[in-house]
Amino acid sequence: MTEFSVKKAIIFAAGFGSRMVPVTLDRPKPLVRVNGVRIIDTQLDALLEAGIEDITITRGYKKECFDELLEKYPMLKFIDNPLYDRTNSISSAMKALELIEGGCYLCEADLMIANPGIIRKWHTGSDYLGSFVRQTDDWCLSERDGYACDYRKGGTDCFNCYGISCWSPEDCERLRTDIAEVWNSGEQNVFWEFVPLVLRKDNYKVKIHECSKGDVVEIDTFQELVAIDPSYKNYPKQ
Repeated sequence: MTEFSVKKAIIFAAGFGSRMVPVTLDRPKPLVRVNGVRIIDTQLDALLEAGIEDITITRGYKKECFDELLEKYPMLKFIDNPLYDRTNSISSAMKALELIEGGCYLCEADLMIANPGIIRKWHTGSDYLGSFVRQTDDWCLSERDGYACDYRKGGTDCFNCYGISCWSPEDCERLRTDIAEVWNSGEQNVFWEFVPLVLRKDNYKVKIHECSKGDVVEIDTFQELVAIDPSYKNYPKQ
């Protein structure tokens, strides 16, 4: 398989982060600081370290807050998604559809990257980041004949999925077509990943980019935030 260089990254950051209330009442979850560092900064720094500087963020909830990133990352571009509170992440993919091209990372914005090395400039095919687990209640993938399969929530002897994936130039073309067709068919309340991993899975051969469990830190709830950063213990309830 021909090696390709990743040209750009699109980060989906439009959501509210309801399970992180009260800290998300005044700012989007990706901008929450954990031990002094904004969650999204860890991803932006990893992308830049890998030589990927063409970065677009789709934003929705409290979209103006993301402007603060420009002081540190003046190269960032933003796309606004006014449908963020009525649809799922496929609406953000639709807003950024024409940018999905030429070898591209598609990422969730609320992941803390502890190991920047998981972001790579060069790839040999489309892949989805995951760590092997014996059991999980989260979204996961199995592997068959060298490729990812059976995307589902909860499983055993599988790969726990992180929302970081890379797509070949050829698959970027397929994604633009398939995402648009699924959206236009009325499927507007699904995660964008459902398109290549479930609804149109026969159109793709996605490898699993295996990482270690500690390479990515997922903070899903306010309680988990407090456990990692005790400074939030007495955070105002409202």
